[in-house]
Amino acid sequence: MTTAVREERRLVTCMFVDVVGSTELTMRLGAERLKRELGAAFTEISGIVTAHGGTVEKYVGDAIYALFGAPVAHEDDPVRALRAAQALREWCAAGAAHGHPFMVRVGIETGEAIVDLEAAQSTRQQMSVGPVVNIAARLQQRAEPGEVLVGPSAREAARDSAELEAVGQADLKGIGQVAVWRLVRVGLPSRPALSFVGRHAELELLQLAHQRAQKGRSVLAIVLGPPGQGKTRLVQEFLDQRAQAAHLITARCRPVGETGVFAPVRDILGVTTLDVLAEQVGRICSDDVECERVVAGLAESAGIAASASLAKLPAAEREDEIVQAWRRYLGLLGSERLVLLAIDDLHWADPSLVKLVDRITFGGPRVLVVATARPEFAEASGIRPSGDRFFIELEGLDEEEAARLAREAGGDDARVVARAEGNPLFIVELARSRTATADELPLTLQGALGARLDQIGPADRALLSLAAVAGERFTAEDVAFLTGRDPAETARTVERLVDLHFLDLAETGYRFHHGLVRDVAYGRILGAERMRAHARFARERVHSEDAAALAHHWWEALRPPDAEWVWAGDPGLPAMRREAFRAHLAAGAAHADHFAVDLAVGLLERARGFAGDDRELAMAHHALGKAHQRVLRQDETWAHLMRAIELFRGSGGVPVEAYVDAAQATYYTGAFRQKPSEAEVTTLIDEGAAAAEAAGDRRSLALLLLARARYLSILHGGEPEMTAPHVDRAIAAAEASGDAETHFNALRLKAVQLTNEGRLVEVGPVLEEMGRSLGRADAVERLLYFMRLSWQHLLMADLDADEEVVGRMLALAEVMGPHNRTHAWGQAAELYAARGDWDKAIELAQRTAKLVREEKESAFCGMAGESLRDGAIAHALRGAREEALALVRLIPTNDSEVDAAVQASVPRAILGFPSPEADAHLGERRRGWWNWSEAVVRAVVLGRADDAEAALANMAPVTETSPAYRALAEDVRAAIAEMRGGPPARYEALRRIGFHGWADVLARRAVAEY
Repeated sequence: MTTAVREERRLVTCMFVDVVGSTELTMRLGAERLKRELGAAFTEISGIVTAHGGTVEKYVGDAIYALFGAPVAHEDDPVRALRAAQALREWCAAGAAHGHPFMVRVGIETGEAIVDLEAAQSTRQQMSVGPVVNIAARLQQRAEPGEVLVGPSAREAARDSAELEAVGQADLKGIGQVAVWRLVRVGLPSRPALSFVGRHAELELLQLAHQRAQKGRSVLAIVLGPPGQGKTRLVQEFLDQRAQAAHLITARCRPVGETGVFAPVRDILGVTTLDVLAEQVGRICSDDVECERVVAGLAESAGIAASASLAKLPAAEREDEIVQAWRRYLGLLGSERLVLLAIDDLHWADPSLVKLVDRITFGGPRVLVVATARPEFAEASGIRPSGDRFFIELEGLDEEEAARLAREAGGDDARVVARAEGNPLFIVELARSRTATADELPLTLQGALGARLDQIGPADRALLSLAAVAGERFTAEDVAFLTGRDPAETARTVERLVDLHFLDLAETGYRFHHGLVRDVAYGRILGAERMRAHARFARERVHSEDAAALAHHWWEALRPPDAEWVWAGDPGLPAMRREAFRAHLAAGAAHADHFAVDLAVGLLERARGFAGDDRELAMAHHALGKAHQRVLRQDETWAHLMRAIELFRGSGGVPVEAYVDAAQATYYTGAFRQKPSEAEVTTLIDEGAAAAEAAGDRRSLALLLLARARYLSILHGGEPEMTAPHVDRAIAAAEASGDAETHFNALRLKAVQLTNEGRLVEVGPVLEEMGRSLGRADAVERLLYFMRLSWQHLLMADLDADEEVVGRMLALAEVMGPHNRTHAWGQAAELYAARGDWDKAIELAQRTAKLVREEKESAFCGMAGESLRDGAIAHALRGAREEALALVRLIPTNDSEVDAAVQASVPRAILGFPSPEADAHLGERRRGWWNWSEAVVRAVVLGRADDAEAALANMAPVTETSPAYRALAEDVRAAIAEMRGGPPARYEALRRIGFHGWADVLARRAVAEY
């Protein structure tokens, strides 16, 4: 059974009202009539007090004592008291008209008092006790008729809503020296707390950034300055002027450990679920494929949902797709009015968000991003310079501006201005702090904030400190839980702290007015109390699916070395460590899935520290391996996965998934600094395949077999006898598993294998089977399928069918990121070059060149080189030497400089330049007919009959099965005969099948000797 609380410590505002009249009036009215008039006056006064939310506690002679804040508190009780006092003065001024001859004198002060809740509900007598009552009574006694005197705490609480005139220090009997103010009038409650002071030049720079964005540019403006320098205030002033005509989006960053990587991105989107995001995008996007890509990219970057399609891509391509999704989304949002994105404290953001902001605003859609950050961010961020980058660094206010701000904040001591050194927040906090006029001024901004915290009373300080445990954002229920206080009373206290500028209202609860306020409040809690509060909050207030928040709170609860003594002897410690392990493992894996790898690794390393046995340790190593794999840190990936498998073996058996992850790590052999041996890899995959077969896991078996086939293909240059058996087994296993995606990928690898062997007739049925399941494939898989199908049509000389496929492929790729777009463009260029449609080849090459120049963060591959090469060939054939060389210089070298040299070799040959790197490359790589297609053409152009003959011999597998390459071989032989004194080659075989472009190139001889 619980007992109701009789008394509470509350912040209240006390008001004493003394009714006065002249001696002449007393003599004239007589005692009986005077008593009747006073009774009527008390009734009027009581009515006015009650109407403004006050409670009359008692009458003391000719005075009335009223209380604001009990039994029901309001967030603006001090202002309510002042309004009541002003109404009383107005009542007195109209006395003659109303038939009463009285004046009042009023004293008001705010402070803590012990409130008897039982008396408040019944007699309302003796319901409050505390020094604040005595101060208000003494102020009333010092007031002149018609005057309202206000104490320092009431003045502080109501300063933004009333005009108060300083009276000076008053020596109050039994209390001592107290600063006193006189009420002039109650102003509008909505007027700003402080004027915007200075910063006119910086504001003009923001206006200039706005003008550039309005003209259709992507603009980034970053306001830099140390804490409290007025960055947020400057941006708010700018937004007040410009936001109404824009589509305004705001976000605020905090240290990633507190809020996770994705919190500010979700703020920008304003959603937290995939369904709501899809609905939001669907309202502004009409193309289904585009909607799919935009939603996938946004959801991935916000951590709302992992995209299986994006997860398959290399990190650079995945980033491209996310950037493209954001550009398209912001472009759609800004179709009618400028999108204005304001991000506070960008220095706290994860590097992935900083990079996203950089790329969105570097040649992206019409958008203005205005961010605030600390000074060191400018150099550390790596943001590229351009004419649309504004770095606005705030210095301290000058002396005149600082003095003006101090006066507005209520400080008239010159030492406040000197000590603050122009820092606006420091000025305001010092001016508002009662210690600002004492001999010992706080030396730092944190000291000034601490001084303000000391003024609000221990209970409220404790509330703020425990609110800081909950996080940068919290609800009143969170704080009530941590403090153990009544939820309704806590809500009122929190509202009051909003009024006092310690907290701000947020969409879902509250947040600290400034990050430093939270930091100072958080630092006031003793370590042991703080750790126990985090543990309680993790257990009972954090949702079980919010792994990132759970990991944060459990880490703060159990972080070494303090945990050793805080939880010493606690029987619940092992259970807490298990909870911490699970939370860190889940949070790390979730962040890795969204490619926030550095944070994921940090979380998973902590999980490893919390592991209670070898199996948990194995799980941590397994997750660490998968995290490193996301960004191709293959040595670290392999080391962690091997350690995980070793630990799993000794603790109950290896999960098949661990074998699959290790096998798939071998896809990227080029990313290893020290490659595992072939024997090590094949032994591991065989062990995993046996485990998958024993478990009846056909899908994992298919994945392991595919991994082995790909690994051997990479290692041995695509030799079919080494890969074909594994591919066929993988297809059978995938089909038996019923997993459409795995079956699709196995068929694709089969198509690649058959093409590499030159068995093109057999490729067609495989592609047809893939096409039947295309509806279930994602956009990237469909693109890869269309590219493979286009290449097959080209090899089989079916140009009309290829034209139709290329059209579908280009439409699909148009909504994708730069990298995947150039995949489609490179394949399309093959068709245009074959047909001799050089105008289209040049157009695609120019679009590719523009992307390569602008998207410097994209790691373009050889497919971009395809379109650049074909555009360069078109220019070279037309004699446009400089245009051709400009395109050649842009061919990406990300695959390898030698591969780029091979791609450049044909246009260079037409212009008369040798390519010794390509010759050396072919000398080293004599596997695969596809290595020789450009070599044979280059040899003909350069008039090298022997080289052309040698290259043709290496192309034998495909010249037997491909009509296109059979025609190429026929015309190359005619060219060789011509070079050796035979008749002129007419290149009729290629022209008969419509390959006029290939014929044009073979017919051209180098323009210069070398």
